[in-house]
Amino acid sequence: MGIFLTNPQEHFEQCVVLFKKYVGGHRPAGTLLGVSGLALPHQLIEIRAVAHTG
Repeated sequence: MGIFLTNPQEHFEQCVVLFKKYVGGHRPAGTLLGVSGLALPHQLIEIRAVAHTG
């Protein structure tokens, strides 16, 4: 998973809580990157994930 987060100093803790709640006991490899902005001005977070079954 790749997580792009605006203002990580302010939103990091909330992001971690939501991430753990969403993925449960499974902890996929991930990277969190602080960014100065995203595609939409009001957007705070972007998450990219690849799922593989099989």
